[in-house]
Amino acid sequence: MDNQQRPLILAIDGHDGAGKTTLATLLAQATGGTYLRPFGGKTGAALLAHAEKKEYQQVADLGKAAINGLLAANSQDILIFDRHWMTIFTLIPASYYQDWLPVPPTTLCYADISTTLQRLEARTEETFDVAYHTGYMAQYLQLGKTYGANILRTDQYPQDVCLAKLLYWVHNL
Repeated sequence: MDNQQRPLILAIDGHDGAGKTTLATLLAQATGGTYLRPFGGKTGAALLAHAEKKEYQQVADLGKAAINGLLAANSQDILIFDRHWMTIFTLIPASYYQDWLPVPPTTLCYADISTTLQRLEARTEETFDVAYHTGYMAQYLQLGKTYGANILRTDQYPQDVCLAKLLYWVHNL
C-alpha cells in the first residue's frame, strides 16, 4: 500500500448478540482484511464504567484512543472493525457526535429481541433485562437509519447469506 493511501475502514456494529463478531471475522477472511476489536476487554469495561458515571468526554476520548491506536498499529489495506462509532454513540449524548464525523462505511447487524435473547443465553456473560436490550437495540437502529448505515437483519438470513450481502456492500462502496 502506498504510504499516502489510507486503508479502507469498514465498521460492523450493533447490539450484543447481533452477529457482529462472527460476520466481521468472516468478512476479514473473505476480503483479506484485518479484524480489529477496539472495545474488547478492559477498554470495553472502562467505556461502560465512564458511561454509567455520565463521564461522556472520557467515553469519547477512550473510544477515539482505542480506534486510533489500532489504526496506527495496522497498515493493511482493509481494516474491519468489530464495533466503532455507533457503539460509542449509544453511550454519549448527541452533542459529542461532531468529533466523530464523518463516520466510516458501517453495517449495522440487527436481530429482533427474541433472537437476541436466544443468542445471549448461550453465552456466559452477565445478562440484563429485556428493557435494557430493547433500549440499546432501538438506539442502534435509529443511529443506523440516521447515518445511512447498511442494515443487515441477521435474524432473517443464514450466516452465508449475511456474508454475501456484506461482500456485495463492500464491493459497491
